[in-house]
Amino acid sequence: MKKSMIDWRAACAFAFMAVCSQEACAALPDPGAALVAGYCTQCHGAPSPSSHSAREWAGVVDRMQNWRVTKGFGAIPDRDLMPLLDYLKRHGRAQ
Repeated sequence: MKKSMIDWRAACAFAFMAVCSQEACAALPDPGAALVAGYCTQCHGAPSPSSHSAREWAGVVDRMQNWRVTKGFGAIPDRDLMPLLDYLKRHGRAQ
């Protein structure tokens, strides 16, 4: 199980590098970047963390979480949600 999770995250990081902006990719290999690639790209392209401020990201992620559930993707598990949100907040644009 552990090996498959590592392989999955490596694949997500590779996919993220293929579609993300240069600014977003600069943050790799942050584990949060792989989570963004793995979850966010199930519905749309990987967002640039600077597209929202750190304060805005919590609301955006909450809205996307509700969208995922509504569309049948399922909620992002808490173990992944916090690192994903922390990554977006750390690299969010200045207020």
